[in-house]
Amino acid sequence: MHFRIPVILGLMLLFCFGALAQTTSGSIASTVVDPQQAAIAGATVTITDEAKAFSQTATTDKDGRFVFPTLPPGTYKLTIEAKGFKKSERTGLLLVANDKLTMNDIGLEVGGANETVTITAEATQVQSESAERSYAVQGEIVRNIAVNGRGFVNLASVATGVVFNNNVGNSDAIQQVSANGLRTSANNLSLDGVAIVDTGNNGTMISVNLDAIAEFKVLTSNYQAEYGRSAGAQISAVTRSGTNQFHGSFYAFRRHDGMNANTWLNNRNSTPTNIITKPRLDQRDIGYTIGGPVYIPKLFNENKDKFFFFFSQEHQKRRNTNTPRNVRVPTALERVGDFSQTRDNNGALYPYIRDYTLNLPCNANDTSGCFRDGGVLGKIPASRLYPLGLKILSIYPNPNINIANANYNYQTQDPDNAPERQDLVRGDWNVNTNWHVTGKYLYNKRSPIFAYGSFVLGTNMPDFAAKFPNNRYSVSGSVTGSLSPTSVLEITFGQSHNFIDILPNNPKFSKTGLGLTGIPVLFPGAVQLDLPPQFVFGGRVANAPNIGSNNAPFYNFNTTRDWAVNYSKIANSHSFKFGGFWQNSFKPQSSFANNNGQYNFSDNPSNPFDSQFAFANAALGIYNTFNQASVYAIGKYRYNNVEFYAQDNWKASSKLTLDYGVRFYWIQPQYDEDLQTANFLPARFNGANAPLLYRPVCIGGVNPCGGANRRAVDPRVASAAGFVASATNTIDSAYIGRLVPNTGTLTNGVVQAGAGIERGLYRNRGIQFAPRFGFGYDVTGKQSLVIRGGIGIFYDRPQGNTVFDLVRNPPVTLEPTFNFGLMSQLNQGQILLAPPSLVAFDREGKVPTTYAYNLGIQYKLPFDAVLDMSYVGTSAQHQLQRRNINAPAYGAGFAAANQDVTNNTTSTIQGAKALPIDFLRPYQGFGNILYIEPSSSSNYHSLQTSVQRRYTKGLLLGVNYTWSKVLGTQSIDLPGTGGFGYPHNLDQRRANYGPLDFDRTHNFNVNFVWDLPKATDNTSLGYAINGWQLSGIYRYVTGEPYNVGATVNGLSTYGLTGTSQLEGHRVVLLKNPGSGNSSDPYRQLDVTAFASPNFGSFSYESGRNFLRLSPINSWDLALSKEFRVKERMKFEIRLDAFNALNHTQFNGINTGAVFSGPNSTTITNLANSTTNLTGFGAVNSVRPPRTMQLSGRFEF
Repeated sequence: MHFRIPVILGLMLLFCFGALAQTTSGSIASTVVDPQQAAIAGATVTITDEAKAFSQTATTDKDGRFVFPTLPPGTYKLTIEAKGFKKSERTGLLLVANDKLTMNDIGLEVGGANETVTITAEATQVQSESAERSYAVQGEIVRNIAVNGRGFVNLASVATGVVFNNNVGNSDAIQQVSANGLRTSANNLSLDGVAIVDTGNNGTMISVNLDAIAEFKVLTSNYQAEYGRSAGAQISAVTRSGTNQFHGSFYAFRRHDGMNANTWLNNRNSTPTNIITKPRLDQRDIGYTIGGPVYIPKLFNENKDKFFFFFSQEHQKRRNTNTPRNVRVPTALERVGDFSQTRDNNGALYPYIRDYTLNLPCNANDTSGCFRDGGVLGKIPASRLYPLGLKILSIYPNPNINIANANYNYQTQDPDNAPERQDLVRGDWNVNTNWHVTGKYLYNKRSPIFAYGSFVLGTNMPDFAAKFPNNRYSVSGSVTGSLSPTSVLEITFGQSHNFIDILPNNPKFSKTGLGLTGIPVLFPGAVQLDLPPQFVFGGRVANAPNIGSNNAPFYNFNTTRDWAVNYSKIANSHSFKFGGFWQNSFKPQSSFANNNGQYNFSDNPSNPFDSQFAFANAALGIYNTFNQASVYAIGKYRYNNVEFYAQDNWKASSKLTLDYGVRFYWIQPQYDEDLQTANFLPARFNGANAPLLYRPVCIGGVNPCGGANRRAVDPRVASAAGFVASATNTIDSAYIGRLVPNTGTLTNGVVQAGAGIERGLYRNRGIQFAPRFGFGYDVTGKQSLVIRGGIGIFYDRPQGNTVFDLVRNPPVTLEPTFNFGLMSQLNQGQILLAPPSLVAFDREGKVPTTYAYNLGIQYKLPFDAVLDMSYVGTSAQHQLQRRNINAPAYGAGFAAANQDVTNNTTSTIQGAKALPIDFLRPYQGFGNILYIEPSSSSNYHSLQTSVQRRYTKGLLLGVNYTWSKVLGTQSIDLPGTGGFGYPHNLDQRRANYGPLDFDRTHNFNVNFVWDLPKATDNTSLGYAINGWQLSGIYRYVTGEPYNVGATVNGLSTYGLTGTSQLEGHRVVLLKNPGSGNSSDPYRQLDVTAFASPNFGSFSYESGRNFLRLSPINSWDLALSKEFRVKERMKFEIRLDAFNALNHTQFNGINTGAVFSGPNSTTITNLANSTTNLTGFGAVNSVRPPRTMQLSGRFEF
């Protein structure tokens, strides 16, 4: 009954906390035999954590076998005692997180119990009892190897089958990791058994510094049924704990641009009179750790074997460089309405500011329609200026640079300031010999300021920087104990939380502070923090100033609560394990709708009020478009994951182990608790209820027409007998294609959450069944050659971002756009809605599913190394992709029935007179409908080979090579428009089937830590020349695949294909374009291999990802020197060099070919080494040059 108190304590803690928990415990097993290899039954086996004195005891069964099924990671000593035999000890047994360690048979010698035989365990063992694909790194190695960015997740990139999608491996974001051909959003990251995954983007929720990590392990495929939530890599880290002795450290890391090489592009672009300096960098990481026993002499824990603590704190001060920002801000004259000295994007004088009231030409040949106040061409009279428009021009900084013929006059290069503090405190309590309790609290305090904003409040002027408060924490605990000699209970619990707010850093950035009080908007109640609308300039204003205030502020936080219970039972040759976990996620997040509004002042010849220059439009209060959302919506998203499993590790014979089980998933659809979201269901759309659109018509019925004679008409009016268009029965042509009020249903086919549809907007698929099977066959019976294989089904919870945009749909949110008007006349009464765009999610809600399989061998090599060679494959089904289901059919814009007879264009291009696209859509009354559906798939095949030697006798060595191919139809859940992520129809997936973005044919790396041999026994001399260590990582990785895009002068995708599919038209591939990379920076590919598509293209002219960037070929090295003061006290200095050989590696190419016309091979933007360094086919970015880091450390 002694276990009751800790069990009750553990259960009480469970109800106090919550978070997705997965075990970090491992197991150790072996068989005890006598000198004749006969099994010894009834032997007593005790396992003890060498650092904390935690122990468990087991008894061998009739076959001499014992298993410790649930052990926390650590270094253990094993003691075996049996009557008539000498006591046997195995020391230095290293058990990493989630490890299944099976030792060779342990032979006992005949003798007395007072005699002891001690053997140090081998560092590297073969895996004979599981089929999992995994890679583990000890904490000491994590801290000693050169890690760019000092994030432990980076080290996952050296595992076989793992690709870092950013190609550099200097990011700690798990959404950069692709494991065995699966998407980067399919990974799970846990710390001490508790998930730290943001449920919005499936990225990293909280950071932990390297010095707080005891070890980590990456499970990449065919892991046991006890692991779930995600189908990709399971990355598990364990924090450091205190021991029975006090240990601590103080360290400092320093990075500065003065230690780095300059970039290849800077060196190339420098001239003798204009040397481009190295990118600025100033980074300091300073921290300390301390850990040990908690004891009170003669009162508590006097033997220092009960309670332990560990504390870590790191301060990061980072000022990261940004690329130069070149901006064209209003001049002093323009700010008062004088455009007489204004210049266009080419540096030519452009004083041609049109006065729309004159309705006369305004150009270089005829200035009769231009402003000419006081006879000064381009000067606007004060009486015509709009005061708030002038105020808009005044909010921007004044010019600070004057370069002849340049299209910018303001230049900055301010750094981001990203301070952070990371705290960790952990306690371990050995309640008694059977029960162990662990608790941890991790906190990140972050307050970065981004000089040029972020994905909200993005800007090109540091005067309008954004602050990004982002504090985060994770609290967790676990209780582990033996219920009996053959059963163990493990309970893990926790809660993780982060918040991300993006706010203006300048307190004066508000309508009041900028003097913009009273600026017209449609929905004043939607405006937040008194922020102004976003002001957009374009056309003849290149490099226009921008402040992304349209959808600010961004508000987000994420809390995940979860717990897990695992029960292990040993029964003869079976090691059963049962368990389950529950996760609850709550994530409020603001939508990205334009709640503050957006004015676009770009010049547009279709705008009847247009002045022909964007800054002048603002000064006159003339807008091209205005858009605003009706509300500032915050979705309050929740879900529950409930998963449970049963598994068995069966030692079927002395050589064969079967590892099998099944996991059950209930993946609840994520829903908004306020039911603000809405979905579009194609089956519920009724064409008879579609709103009408204003159609084009000519005054008097004389077609074609233009100017004031071309008007918009309600089709009901136009169909009346005897109708003749006039100015009184029609409206301005700006409203052609707009919705006719009070016709049809604006929510035709749109269903709001909870109103005739599930609150999560797609069906709950119920319990998902995921069987898994693996085996290990010890060919020799000595664990020197093992055949391993497995197959399993794995399910994945999609990232929340796939459904968060559903809150932007009507009826809760409307985002009307108003074209061509005067700011002073903007009001809701003017609104004629354009067909709204929607986001929709396939209602069937099939769960992304992965089938994984592998077969291979492990072979014990000399020098304590293990060779692993395996075939590994995956097949991913029901993966998410986006498709525009409301694009017109291919060629619709060319059909005779779809031509606009009122259009008086003189163009002879096919489709030039087509009706506006909204008339041709299948679901009339709506714009684009971005439909997210589980219709993408992929397959992956690889040969993975590695040689691993864990750190022993001063050397760690890992050699890893993966030869692989991953093919599929889509690489990510939410692709951007214009790429290959929006098939026009499901049949077009055939054209998209090809190498995925994370396909790397060859992925080779070597990682090592080498304690250089002792050079001398002389104490004084040895202080200087002994104690050196060299470590590093070498990588050679095939470059990522890419496509070539085609722009045809004067033609859009609509003009070439007759539709508006978001994927874009494709280049015609005439011949083999080469590999896609070369040593010539201006000819990375064969530019003669391409042509532009012809009219009527169906976008099948070329596939996707048929070229490759240059490979990664880089050394990261670290050299350190240890100065030992006493036995338990030392200093260390270290120099890290990333890309140590400063090898230039191209990783970006201008892939956009501009053709002179359709069906043409003439490319007008070809690169060359003199006049067009950045044209088509030229390198436009390179991987980082050599960067260095200096550090010092004191340890005791």
